[in-house]
Amino acid sequence: MPSDEYKHYLLLTPEDLISIIEKKDKEIGNLLTSLKETKESRDKYCAYNQFHMEEISRLDKQIGEYKKS
Repeated sequence: MPSDEYKHYLLLTPEDLISIIEKKDKEIGNLLTSLKETKESRDKYCAYNQFHMEEISRLDKQIGEYKKS
């Protein structure tokens, strides 16, 4: 038994329901694509950040060695 929140769907024709489902499916597909792009961008910037942190550490060690001599 559907809750009161969804009873309005009982008044729709099968064609209307199919149309709504297709629209929602397309919307979900767009959101999944956007999520994938966001994750790829996040991973790219995390890799850049890691690289820069390693370079800073490497340069800091070199500077420390130059100060010793």
